[in-house]
Amino acid sequence: MHSRPTESSRKPAAPRALPEQSLGKVREQAEREHILAVLQQTGGNRIQAARILGVSRKTLWKKLKHLGLSWPPELPAGDSG
Repeated sequence: MHSRPTESSRKPAAPRALPEQSLGKVREQAEREHILAVLQQTGGNRIQAARILGVSRKTLWKKLKHLGLSWPPELPAGDSG
C-alpha cells in the first residue's frame, strides 16, 4: 500500500504576480494575435484565413473591425515602404 502525501506535507506553490487584466481583455488579445498570425500565414487571404479559423468571412470581418485591426496592416503616416 502506497502512502500519499498529506495536505500538510505538500509545499504550496509560490504565488505568481499576475497582470491585472479581465478575462475578456486576455481573450481579445489572444484572438488578435492568432488572427494576425493566420492572416500572415495565408498572405493576407481572408477567405483562407476564415477557413483556417473556422469562421465565415463575415465573422472574420466583424472580428477585425471589433479588434480594431486592418489587413493589410496600415503603415504609419509618411512611411511609404
